[in-house]
Order: sequence, then C-alpha cells, then structure tokens
Amino acid sequence: PQKIDVASVTKFLNLARAQKNIPETVREHYGLLDHHAGECTSCGACETRCPFGVSIIENMQQAADLFGK
Repeated sequence: PQKIDVASVTKFLNLARAQKNIPETVREHYGLLDHHAGECTSCGACETRCPFGVSIIENMQQAADLFGK
C-alpha cells in the first residue's frame, strides 16, 4: 500500500548486514529508492502475500533504523 520496493529494501538490508560497516554504495542505492522502509505502516498486507514467509515488517523496521529512513 505504501509502494515500498520490499525486494530492494530487503536486498540493501542484507548487503548492509553482511558488512561490519554499511558500504557507502549500499547507502546511496537505498537513498535513491522512491519509498523507504520508514514509510511502512506495518499493515501486514505484504506479509500475507509473500510466498517465502519473510518477516517483512521486521525487516522494514530494521532497515529504517539502519538507514535512518
């Protein structure tokens, strides 16, 4: 509903988690997204549609904390 590119946010979150420090390129690519994890309203619509059982709301919260938006 918030038009967040969940796959891209999750990809950048996983790339950032894999490093000791967030690579600047990852931070820049995340920043270029039209919508960021901080816009997530935790409605859960994406989780009910996810065929992989990913905890998307949790990932959005972590990404917002990590990237600051």
